[in-house]
Amino acid sequence: MRGRGSRATGRCTQEPRHGGPPCAPGLLLLALLLTAASARAQAEEEEPPPRPADAPTIESDREQSREVHPWLALGEVTAINLAVWLYDRTIGQKEWARVTLDDWGNNLRTGFVWDADDFSANQFAHPYHGGLYYTAARDNGLPFVACLPYTLLGSAQWELFAENEPPSINDLINTSIGGMAMGEALYRLSSMVLDTEATGRERFGREFLAGAISPVRGINRLLRGDSFRKEPTPAEWWPLDFAGWGTLGYLNLGDGKLLRETKNQFFAQLSLRYGDAFTGDIRRPFDAFEGHVQFTTRENSLVSHARLAGVLVTQSLKRSEEDSLRLALVQQLSYVDTLAYEVGGQSLSAVLMQQHRLSRSTLLKSSLGLEGHILTGISSEHSGEGRNYDYGPGVGLEGRVIYGRDSWDIVTLEAGIARVVILDGAGGTHQILTGRALLDFPVVDRLGLGTELNLFQRHSRFDYFPDVRKETYELRVFFSIH
Repeated sequence: MRGRGSRATGRCTQEPRHGGPPCAPGLLLLALLLTAASARAQAEEEEPPPRPADAPTIESDREQSREVHPWLALGEVTAINLAVWLYDRTIGQKEWARVTLDDWGNNLRTGFVWDADDFSANQFAHPYHGGLYYTAARDNGLPFVACLPYTLLGSAQWELFAENEPPSINDLINTSIGGMAMGEALYRLSSMVLDTEATGRERFGREFLAGAISPVRGINRLLRGDSFRKEPTPAEWWPLDFAGWGTLGYLNLGDGKLLRETKNQFFAQLSLRYGDAFTGDIRRPFDAFEGHVQFTTRENSLVSHARLAGVLVTQSLKRSEEDSLRLALVQQLSYVDTLAYEVGGQSLSAVLMQQHRLSRSTLLKSSLGLEGHILTGISSEHSGEGRNYDYGPGVGLEGRVIYGRDSWDIVTLEAGIARVVILDGAGGTHQILTGRALLDFPVVDRLGLGTELNLFQRHSRFDYFPDVRKETYELRVFFSIH
């Protein structure tokens, strides 16, 4: 896929390369997080009754017993591709969508190659579109892991038969794996918006907003008649723990040289935490996840930072009233696109997580993760192929310590190191060092005042070019609303 129609991109000042609505990811994520904030307010007004410890954590009995329709899911995946291709071929008038039987034969003979699309299309737009494929399977009763073949198939269909350009291996990976993470997170957040006991304008508004967050689910609910059916709302559509907060402020970015050539920007960041990764009951993938997205005033770009990390499975090692220690497998989608550097991709991590309760309301949380980077894109001086970034797998370590009060993270310290082997580029390796220090101090009620320092260092060793070292910082000051 090449970032085409209905695929969101992080850049909004010009028409997307392959059509589609501009600013789609920004508008989508903004609606998503505003919805979460609205749902949080509703939860405070109508606090759900406590559930027994052995109750299902997320999905209701009705969802668990839903009949599985694998062939209907396959049809929906194909219909998604057909609808997008028809839009790009007719309304979008895209040359790459003028596909013939000869193009199909050429694509099948050529096989998968690395493409040269821009960073935002490959690393942000494709996971979003893969989320549509995922939802087609998820909403037809298939469990998390069983949805992977559908995201792979949907991406392969598009790459081989919807374009007159060679199919892309990086698109296949980003769309299928990233699509699972983004699709599941959006599906669960859309559940928080729905109220199947509501009627009239409120019911319409909730169904519409849920459909905007998870479009394929919204269409399916409409076709099945779920959008109009009045029935008890499953309490399990709400996680036992949820927090959402926003920050607004100013940042100073060092462009390539530490403390030199700075760039001033304003930013807004929206964050959420769904479920409790440290002590919550994790029965299904993404019973607990966290995410954030940052919007800036940078020219030619709307989204500069985004991250989504979901717990797939856990194993408890220690559990008491004051302490919890567990080992977790975490799936992560990351995206950073600043004036100084680009880095992001898909990864799986084995994370050791500990929580210590200092008092009734204060917590100390720490984690240490061994990361396996499935495919990472990282800015490079010698990438070739019309791109300004390389592709490759890698390994890394990331540590984090958080001091918080209830759901408010007051102090956060993070450090990470990773090594990426260049598969597509000039050859060689990239070593990445990252650091983050955040202070978000409560001032009055839900209002906080804070500062954050992000450090990024890259040491690139190329096979046929001199080594390159880059250091960058990002200093922020902000107001926060919790």
